[in-house]
Amino acid sequence: MKILVCIKQVPDQESRPTVNQAKTWAGYDENASYWINRYDEHAVEEALRIREMIPKTVVDIVSLGPERVKSAIKRCIEMGADRGFHLYYDHDDYLSPSIKSRLIAEFCKNQEYDLILTGVMSEDMMSGQTGPMIAARLGVPSAASVIKLEINPEKQSIQVERELDSGHRCSMELLLPALVAVQSGINRPRYPSLSNVMRAKNTEITEIRGTVSTSAYEYETVERISEVGFNRTGIRLEGTPAEKAAALWQLLHEKFLL
Repeated sequence: MKILVCIKQVPDQESRPTVNQAKTWAGYDENASYWINRYDEHAVEEALRIREMIPKTVVDIVSLGPERVKSAIKRCIEMGADRGFHLYYDHDDYLSPSIKSRLIAEFCKNQEYDLILTGVMSEDMMSGQTGPMIAARLGVPSAASVIKLEINPEKQSIQVERELDSGHRCSMELLLPALVAVQSGINRPRYPSLSNVMRAKNTEITEIRGTVSTSAYEYETVERISEVGFNRTGIRLEGTPAEKAAALWQLLHEKFLL
């Protein structure tokens, strides 16, 4: 069996983005920290668990982005993945899910993957579109928000359980090849073992530089982006403690809080 896990490297949530001068996108300075999108970590873990159940399964990792994403791919190899592929894209502009899905789908077409795993969404954009769009471009069935899955090698299918609104769940059976976007509650990602860490040091990550202009695939553009404004004002109460208490009482009464 051949599995591909699509991962994304996202900025640390403590890092603050800065809007560029053209106000078309926001970026991070060189001191920002990055890590693997936590939903994608669960996808990697699920792929490794499938390999433990089905011998000779190959787990590949692919990520789109600048040079720094190689560290995220390397981390997945340290967890136990077999190979890593880097789709090089070094621009700070907005990259829509339609472009991401097309670039990844083009990579997948000649690889013949039985199963593609992704996280349900990324922590920075939270659109949840890239995974299903990859499936649509490849013409394979897909399921999102999956919290449980089970491979049936004999039927060449995968049984999944999806999380719906209001606490409901639904079960589906997808014929392979298929794409599954997993939720965070599906498993608990493992820590890298020492042997895998040592193996990862000698594992080469295959870099793929596209020759196709992404402008030909632009279906959407960012018109404007701006910082969040703060328009709240404060009131300073003056006088003696009794006068302040009376003023506060009057203020709360006027605001219908008392």
